Amino acid sequence: MRKLRFLIILFILPFFLAAQPQKGYVYLKNGSILKGKYQYTDDLSKLKVESAGNIWIFQADEVEKVTDKNEHLSSAFQDEEKTTAFFARTEMGVLAGNSNNSQSAPFSLTGSLNYKIIPKLSAGVGFGIEFLKESYLPAFVNMEYKIRDAYSTPYFFLKTGYQVPLEESRDIYGGVQPVYYYDYWPGNWNSYNNTTPETKGGFLVNPGVGYQRMFSPGFGMSFAFGYQFHRLVYSGENDYQLNIDYNRLTIKLGFIFN
Repeated sequence: MRKLRFLIILFILPFFLAAQPQKGYVYLKNGSILKGKYQYTDDLSKLKVESAGNIWIFQADEVEKVTDKNEHLSSAFQDEEKTTAFFARTEMGVLAGNSNNSQSAPFSLTGSLNYKIIPKLSAGVGFGIEFLKESYLPAFVNMEYKIRDAYSTPYFFLKTGYQVPLEESRDIYGGVQPVYYYDYWPGNWNSYNNTTPETKGGFLVNPGVGYQRMFSPGFGMSFAFGYQFHRLVYSGENDYQLNIDYNRLTIKLGFIFN
């Protein structure tokens, strides 16, 4: 008896669900698009649509198609891809390092303007600000490759460029020596043991992987992490030079604008 009731429920359930209002997008043949709840009459001759507090009744032959949210977003994304080749990505996050570092997770803010070479591959240029021992402006070129040409997809990226210093060094470094210093250097070591060097910036490279999702044709969000290496160069009097290498994990939340 239980099996019979179960089979009856399975048979009736699709008809019950079909009779319930569905949420989605209604495309009319006159070009209009309505978002809301829609429901066909029992004979499928008319479609009732509830949208923005209003109710409309359309003949079935006036309706081109109905879609759910994901289908509508995918269609809108494909249309947007055909009309624009540029997009901007703004990201904020941290450069996470060893907890024993003097700055274990400095803040990073970057933005880039990108051009879609092909649907999955884009290239662009960008800049930002990062707060290391001093404040720096990272200027870089950016390459991105999406796994899918869709509104929701993982992607790979590679940034490479230069850290431009925005201020002088804040620290006094001890043990700095001339680049030509040898054990038998005859000068007075105490006279140049400590110095406040001049900031020169340095090379950076940042490969990584992320995931992005478009919430509308013109706006989306992303989350990405990667590895960033950059070398900061300092120089002083008498050919003094100091290089500090950073190896950091980048963790960033991004916003996409088309």
